[in-house]
Amino acid sequence: MLRLGIDVGSTYTKYCVLSCGNKMEDCFAEKTPIRQKEYFERRLTELKREKGDLASVSCGYGKANVPFAQKSINELAALAKGSHLVCPDVNVVLDIGGQDTKIICHENGDLKRFYINDRCAAGSGMFLINTLRLLEMNFDDLDLEDIRSEITLSSACAVFAQTEIVGLIADNVPAKDIAGAVVWHILLQSRSLLSKVNIENGILLSGGLTQIRGFQEMAGRIFETQCTVGPYAGYLSAIGCALSAK
Repeated sequence: MLRLGIDVGSTYTKYCVLSCGNKMEDCFAEKTPIRQKEYFERRLTELKREKGDLASVSCGYGKANVPFAQKSINELAALAKGSHLVCPDVNVVLDIGGQDTKIICHENGDLKRFYINDRCAAGSGMFLINTLRLLEMNFDDLDLEDIRSEITLSSACAVFAQTEIVGLIADNVPAKDIAGAVVWHILLQSRSLLSKVNIENGILLSGGLTQIRGFQEMAGRIFETQCTVGPYAGYLSAIGCALSAK
């Protein structure tokens, strides 16, 4: 029997399929649906038809809406388990999600401490998504390696920062430079959380922003420590759920 982990995030739902020997069989993501109970009932039926029997565990904002799951678990505990499997040498994880930013510390996959921002939009992935809509840019087009501008946003609040962005657009600042300033701003918001933990041994980066080219290097410059983007960096909580399935 295969094990299925489902992380129902605010923006995307991540799936991980593991063998009983912890071999990665599949990882994929979908836009988080509106009618979640109906959708996941249909989706899990399709997955069982495609892959056979699945022991499933869920986490995330919509974890209670996943039928057939053996149980639902805390997202942070799942993140700790998944992080340890993917990158066992780093025990501090920075996860930037759609709605919040989280720092966890774990020992051998067991969650020990965690810190979460105050649901500030300026420190979450949703701030970047809204900016990209304003700039008429696609997420896949982002390339932080190509940014040479030194533009920074001064406002800690996303509402006021968006006003700054409108001003930058009016000043004909290139869209890629504005998007880069937003990513820089999101990472800066994480520094206060990271000040609560020891990061001398480095940080494991998690979440959808890790897909951006140059994100790891930018994070390293801001945090002044080794930043790692491991394999399946956007799926660590889903992997942790799969590991928890019996």
